[in-house]
Amino acid sequence: MSETALKRSIRRGIALLLIPLSSIGFPEFVEATLPGISQAFSVVAFAAAVLYLLGSVVWQLSTAADTPF
Repeated sequence: MSETALKRSIRRGIALLLIPLSSIGFPEFVEATLPGISQAFSVVAFAAAVLYLLGSVVWQLSTAADTPF
């Protein structure tokens, strides 16, 4: 496995871990000093993880389509 493939796999794994954590909410894990910060962070983390995964898969498919067999 090349170094770039390993980095991509690690990033995808982190994104996959963020999805369930952000869907149940971070208030159980993080004591927020300002109300609503944990919920806002959960929404942002969920959106970022999903967008990263979609972008990563689309990019990998587009580069694979350009490769000759």
